[in-house]
Amino acid sequence: MPQNVMLPHLDAVVCLASIHTEKIVISAAEVAETQAPAEQPAQLEPKLPPAVPQWAKWALAPLVLFLPLLCLVAFVVRVATRGLPPRTRFEWTALLATLLTVSGMLTSVATVLAFSFAPMPSVAGTGLSELDEQSSFPNLPAAAPMSAKEVSEKLKPLVAVISPSRRSWFTQAEMPSASFGAGALLQANADGYLFVTARHVLDGPGWNAAKSASRALVAMASGTWGQADVVARHRSLDLLLLWVPRERGSATFVQPIAKATPPSEGENVFVIGHPEGLRFTLSTGIISRLHGSTIQMSAPVSPGNSGGPVFDDRGNLLGIVTSMVDKNGDPNAENLNFAVRTDALLEDSGWDFASFGRRRFSDYVAHDEALEKTVPATGQQ
Repeated sequence: MPQNVMLPHLDAVVCLASIHTEKIVISAAEVAETQAPAEQPAQLEPKLPPAVPQWAKWALAPLVLFLPLLCLVAFVVRVATRGLPPRTRFEWTALLATLLTVSGMLTSVATVLAFSFAPMPSVAGTGLSELDEQSSFPNLPAAAPMSAKEVSEKLKPLVAVISPSRRSWFTQAEMPSASFGAGALLQANADGYLFVTARHVLDGPGWNAAKSASRALVAMASGTWGQADVVARHRSLDLLLLWVPRERGSATFVQPIAKATPPSEGENVFVIGHPEGLRFTLSTGIISRLHGSTIQMSAPVSPGNSGGPVFDDRGNLLGIVTSMVDKNGDPNAENLNFAVRTDALLEDSGWDFASFGRRRFSDYVAHDEALEKTVPATGQQ
């Protein structure tokens, strides 16, 4: 090919290359001219009147003191304004929400103050009106063996519900706690009533090392609670004595404890208590084994029976229910239930007395001994 031949498009390629390599330079002055002004002109909006009149706000304001009425008014207003423009509905909703919030806070504060300072009715009285109103108590021990029906009729009125006392957070009044057990009436005299129960009912499972409480609540079949004082705790046995003052009435009673004819293995026994909250339940069985101050028996017991009495068929108090072997802990356990023999109760050397406890205990022992002397001759009080 001849060397002097010219390519027709070569000049155009060179021109394009020169165009693409050319730099564009913009000065600072040109940049400043293109920036938007620092201040924008204010936008003018039309000033509208409030959607909620001032008189309506003042009229609704006192309702913050009456929350139920304010709730009713809020419901009516919400229904009445549902067809109004959005701006009007929003202002009414905001007003009602503010009033309801303020009313709720004031109501909460007033409720707390009322519970804190206003006197509240007491849950527990100072005595046991049900026992005060009794004109007589059963004559025990019975002259002849009683059937289960007779035991239920005569001895259930001598059994109480025992609960540890706790203080209300608001009023500091005494109230029953969630746990409870049973107790047996030992004596009724002109001054009051002496009850015996298991110590762990008030002091808990670690009763022999627990901090001692001085108060308890006692209720009979009517369910009305009376305040009781702890007057004695046994050092080594799961036993405790309670005293409830008497307000009226004159009927007297002494619960006999079999000493001349102590309990024997195979003897029929009757247990009264409140198993699993089923109050004043009667269960029957026999004495399976005697070991020291412990009675092992076949009469079924459950939580709620603790502290309840174990009677023989003449109404003598043989023992106080203290424990059972739970099948949940030992699947092989079958009806293993235990009570403390009450003849051990009469030894004053094992007791720690509080206030007038020794006098109440000595008075009961003296009356029990006097009652025992009459049993061989009459078979009753």
